[in-house]
Amino acid sequence: MGQINEEDNKDIVSDLQSEYESDIQNEEDKKKHKCDYPNCNAAFLRPSRLKRHKRTHTGERPYECSYPECTKSYTNSSHLKRHMAVHNTTTKLYKCTECSMEISYFHNLKRHYKRMHGEKKRFSCKECDESFNKKHQFVKHQEVAHSIMSTIYNCEKCTKNFQNHSKFKQHQMTHQKTYPCPVADCSEVFSKWSLLRTHKATEHITHYRCDTCDREFLNKCRLKVHSKIHSADRELLQCSYDNCQKTFYFKSNLEEHMRIRHLGKRFYCDICSAGLTTKQKLIAHIQRHDEPKKPKKKRKPQKRRKDAGVPKKSVLSAMIGVDFPTQLEKMMLTRETVIVDDINTVC
Repeated sequence: MGQINEEDNKDIVSDLQSEYESDIQNEEDKKKHKCDYPNCNAAFLRPSRLKRHKRTHTGERPYECSYPECTKSYTNSSHLKRHMAVHNTTTKLYKCTECSMEISYFHNLKRHYKRMHGEKKRFSCKECDESFNKKHQFVKHQEVAHSIMSTIYNCEKCTKNFQNHSKFKQHQMTHQKTYPCPVADCSEVFSKWSLLRTHKATEHITHYRCDTCDREFLNKCRLKVHSKIHSADRELLQCSYDNCQKTFYFKSNLEEHMRIRHLGKRFYCDICSAGLTTKQKLIAHIQRHDEPKKPKKKRKPQKRRKDAGVPKKSVLSAMIGVDFPTQLEKMMLTRETVIVDDINTVC
């Protein structure tokens, strides 16, 4: 076979490059649904993708978890579906072979492997043999050890600075986003979604009242779940284990009862191996590990008693006002009291 000369090779590379750029351009031309927010050039093939993208600007999270006492909400229905598996104890669990941790989704298991058991030390210094797992550690090492300064991107609207340009651009978008209050006759606008939620929870509290028992709820979904309790044909779910008469209104409560009382399953802490009955208790337990320990207060020295060093006096000597010798006082303090029922026995 004949060899391709250098000029032919350049022509082939040029044709492939132009073909690749043409495909990219065609793909971009098909994206007709463009975001109309200022300084946003995002475009999508489908209107549903554009609608989902706009929620990153408005802060809207329409997909809320209906599980009691759970306030999680999401911009995507698939994210909510993945979250709901956390509350369902019958869902298949994927077990980590390295640390035996059980995870509800295979996607989360892969992420767990990558974070906890993946390849460490990804950033290697060319000047020496040092290697680091995180980029900021690697950058700091280069600045301190080898005086290699990286480009710093300073935000003009706040005091934050970044070494990564993409993270810097992403941060700048936070100053452009605004979250207006959706309540009528309220003109408040916030820079963060969390501030808007706090505002709504404190200034525009909406109570959903149960018509049967007058109990109030902040969420319509929670009221709907609660209303099932008052249903006349409500079925009670009984524990299937022998000698257990427990009954429940909710399937989730029954499953939790069986998991804790009969199967002995617990949520274990990775730090101290403590076993907790619920995931919420485990989260609160781990947070206590992160809290700084309060220094123990030094006890004040006990004040010296006023009668310290003075021999004790018996009640008898105090009543009659006579100072007996110390030895006699001790005998009166340690004497046994004899109670006689019949006065004649004394005589």
